[in-house]
Amino acid sequence: MPAHKDKTMKVLLKDIVEVCSFKDVKSSLLALYPDQKKNINEYKNVFETLKQMRPRYSKEGMVIDIKRVGRGKNAYFDVSGICLEKDAKQSYALEYTPWSKWLGYEVSSKVLKRMSKEEIIAHCLWEMTFMGFTQNKIRRELNKLKKRVEDIKTGKVKTIPFEEVMTRLKEKVKKV
Repeated sequence: MPAHKDKTMKVLLKDIVEVCSFKDVKSSLLALYPDQKKNINEYKNVFETLKQMRPRYSKEGMVIDIKRVGRGKNAYFDVSGICLEKDAKQSYALEYTPWSKWLGYEVSSKVLKRMSKEEIIAHCLWEMTFMGFTQNKIRRELNKLKKRVEDIKTGKVKTIPFEEVMTRLKEKVKKV
């Protein structure tokens, strides 16, 4: 895989996408996320789109990290961003991130050692499409979320404090 204008070997998600075929990614995707068989054509479309896209390089030093969380039937994979410029212990959700930015993110060296290229792409595809299989759909979902936040901030929507919710729930449970 190509190194990018740096003395250290940085592997970007785009580098991995370029050297993989969807046929191999599909096998990993279905092994890791068997319930996604119904969406395999959408994943293929996203993968083919990524192959054609130019990466937008990360100014913030974001690195893709993939970790297995839990054990047994309840285990899942957490795909997140770690910002090396800031606190490396803080992880960031990436599901609303434009795909061109994903492609410009470096993949953690730990992840590169633990997983095949196809597994890395499978996990990233799953996370990238969590809110939709097109960037327009993802943008609409993000706009809905921003509107909800704005409605809460401006008082347009009434919220209930956590403590009050818990008190109400305890009262209901007592009555049952």
